[in-house]
Amino acid sequence: MALLAGCSTSQISVRDAKPVPGDELYAFQSKTANTSSRITVVRDGGVLGSGCDVVFYIEGRRAAKIGPGERASFYSEPGAANLGIGLADSGLCMGVAIKTISANLKPNGESRFRISNDMNGLFLAPYVDYSGH
Repeated sequence: MALLAGCSTSQISVRDAKPVPGDELYAFQSKTANTSSRITVVRDGGVLGSGCDVVFYIEGRRAAKIGPGERASFYSEPGAANLGIGLADSGLCMGVAIKTISANLKPNGESRFRISNDMNGLFLAPYVDYSGH
């Protein structure tokens, strides 16, 4: 059990996460009058799952490839949105289904999400800063 605990991912703060490289950002990068909602996604650091690239989706469209300890921001229309994650189709990481959550994006607001991995696999959830800041 201790060995498995040592392999879990660890939450990283939005400000400490490294930006996703520009060539791994695929869509949703322009803010317009219609796309006033900002989505920020942070992927945990740590060893578990670090050998696989994670693709982040907005409404079924590839938005970015996000590595461990990285963050990216996107612009979308306010309201209900389907956000998803899946493993990039490469090497040992092929064949995993995309996991989707529903989000309510506020106009001119920012919604933050966290990509994590535990013994049950990869998941996407709201980002909560437990440091008290």
